Amino acid sequence: MKIALKVAYLGDRYYGFQRQPGLRTVEGVIRDALLRIGVANGDFCYAGRTDRGVSALGQVIDFWIDDEREHLASPRVINGFLPSDVWAWARAVAPAGFSARWNALWREYRYFLFSPDLDLSSVREAAEHLLGTHDFRNFSTSKVDTVRRVISIDVNECGGIVVFDIRADGFLWNMVRRIVGALELIGIGERPVEWIQELLDPATPHGAPTAPPEGLMLMDVGYSDLEWVEDNYTKQRVSRMLISEAKRRAAISEVVKEVLSRMGDTF
Repeated sequence: MKIALKVAYLGDRYYGFQRQPGLRTVEGVIRDALLRIGVANGDFCYAGRTDRGVSALGQVIDFWIDDEREHLASPRVINGFLPSDVWAWARAVAPAGFSARWNALWREYRYFLFSPDLDLSSVREAAEHLLGTHDFRNFSTSKVDTVRRVISIDVNECGGIVVFDIRADGFLWNMVRRIVGALELIGIGERPVEWIQELLDPATPHGAPTAPPEGLMLMDVGYSDLEWVEDNYTKQRVSRMLISEAKRRAAISEVVKEVLSRMGDTF
């Protein structure tokens, strides 16, 4: 039978999602876990690759498993073979022809940007021009098959952090990070709002700058034919781990701010 799982991970300790020889990747640790429960060769399909440093909440994988081992293809069992910063938290029985990649109707990413002087009105005005179907080659390193449809872009501010939520029928490599990079330059006044339309012209000879990977998360992937069952035990266990991790990282952030302030600059 075919099983689909929602997988989350903190990406800063991995060299991206896709398996690479000699490097620790998210795909690599998932393959090892699936091998342990009897999935042939640990093979699975996934909704999308994420770069080094990028995290995920709603990555989706699917794989075949023998019927008699179906009870092992559950989040809490698989999590027993995964490191603490990668975990499955929901499961669905998928139809035979399902593919986590090809059956995806949309993908949604969130980007967290610390940029306290950003003019949100300019950013939102520029973001409106990205909605709909466009050639996004200037927002990617890809140069072929670069037309995508952006379904929605929401820009909000929370506690000094600007949050970008972008949903599209598909994304090119670095597309979200380059969208954020361009919108940040507009928001701090280094570029006019009209620059975003220039970047949407494939004849423009320069591309958008790329924002760092650490602020990016794959939030969710949409399908029409899956019924997800969340694992509450996993959610509770992971929540305790994440609270501890959030406290640790918040403390590090305050240390950096203190050093910066002593060096003569403030937020």
